[in-house]
Formats: sequence, C-alpha cells, structure tokens
Amino acid sequence: MLYKIAPFVMIIMTTWITSMAIIQLLKYRIKRKIVDARLTDQSLIKAILEDTQGHKERQQNLIKWIFLTLFGGMGLIAQEFLPYSMEESVLPYGVIVIFLSIGLILNYLLNEHLSKSRKDS
Repeated sequence: MLYKIAPFVMIIMTTWITSMAIIQLLKYRIKRKIVDARLTDQSLIKAILEDTQGHKERQQNLIKWIFLTLFGGMGLIAQEFLPYSMEESVLPYGVIVIFLSIGLILNYLLNEHLSKSRKDS
C-alpha cells in the first residue's frame, strides 16, 4: 500500500517546496525593490513587509498542522492493519477521514482551552 502512496506524497512535497521557494524569492524581490527605490516612509515599509498574523494566530495554525499530520499519519498506520479489498473498498479513505476529524476536534478543544486560560490570566 505504501508504494502506491509514495508518488502522491512526493508530488505534494515537491509542490510545497517549490511554492515556498517562490514565496521567498518574491519576498526578496520586494525588499530589493524597496531598497532600490529608496523608500523612507516607515509606515509603508512596515505595511508591505510585516506579517499579518499575530503570535496567537501563528501558534493556533502550528497546533492545527501538528494535529493534522499526527492523526493523518496515525490513520495511515491504522489502515495498514485493517483487512480490506483494495479494488472495492472505500475503507481506507474513511479511516483517514475519521482520524483527521479526531485531530481537528482535539485541535479545537485545545485552542478553546488555551483561549480560556489566557482570558483567566
């Protein structure tokens, strides 16, 4: 089963790495054009270069992806131990979806707990 998933995973990883490289290249070009144009307006430079997400949003996003990858991997491992006919069954997709759903529910509960604990502090 893993040999059939590997090309799909490689395509996704290659696409992700390529998109991250393009994003970094575009950020560099923007910074370079700011320097070449000798822009001195600090508010304009800050608006162009500043990340729009705060610390809380970045933390929630990171936790979400940790839960999704963890439970997605657990779903892939669990489906390897279930007997099914690969040509006729949709069981593997159901197993993965259920594990991803559990990961998202736990992500939601953890974020709610963290937001309540921040409000209490």
